[in-house]
Amino acid sequence: RAVVRARSPVGTRYDSAINRESAYEILSQRAEHAAAQTEAAKTQSETEMQSPPNSGSAKPAEERSWIRDILFGTNRRQGAIEATAKSAMRTVGNQLGRQILRGVLGSMLGGKRR
Repeated sequence: RAVVRARSPVGTRYDSAINRESAYEILSQRAEHAAAQTEAAKTQSETEMQSPPNSGSAKPAEERSWIRDILFGTNRRQGAIEATAKSAMRTVGNQLGRQILRGVLGSMLGGKRR
């Protein structure tokens, strides 16, 4: 085997061992970094919620965001705008696909001519 690798044009490239980071290590680092950022954001938002408001007219974040959550959704749920857009695009795609299929099959099978 060593003789075959030595004569191979790529043999020298694969004979030397290189210590690279594995995909698992890279993904683990990304996950740890994302978790640290999430924790920092959570801590910051908790700090902001505990601090007194600047004026008496400021509403809590929960009261201000329920309409936004309904319209635009949350991380777990899609909002009304997104659902409507998806439904419209699905309908347009289905109609377009149906028309193309009818045209192709009609021309191949020699559909009725009026």
